[in-house]
Parts: sequence; C-alpha cells; structure tokens
Amino acid sequence: MRTSTTFAAAITAVLIATGFGIWAASPTNASVSSTGQGIEPFQFMLNANNLPTAEFADYTFVFR
Repeated sequence: MRTSTTFAAAITAVLIATGFGIWAASPTNASVSSTGQGIEPFQFMLNANNLPTAEFADYTFVFR
C-alpha cells in the first residue's frame, strides 16, 4: 500500500513538473490589437433600465 502511494505521488510530481516546464518554455508571441474603443462601466450604470430584479428571502434569524 505504501509503495503504491509513493509511486502515485512520484508520478504526480513528474507530471506537474513536466507541465510547468512546457508552460515555461512556450513562446509568448501573442499579439493584441487595440481598436481604441473600450467598455465604459460608468455608461453601463447610467443606461441600465428595466433590469430584472431578484427577491431574496433572508432566513438567517428565524427562531421557532
């Protein structure tokens, strides 16, 4: 039982180390294009109309 647990832990450590090594060695040549436009959260808050409401029943302090 102890050898199988040790073996499983060793395999797990090797897989994690391999995954981390592949991730660290991967090239980072992703390009991000900027259009100059963005999302303005303040405009979302100003123009939010007729949103659905959720009712919440708080039964925290119900004494019987």
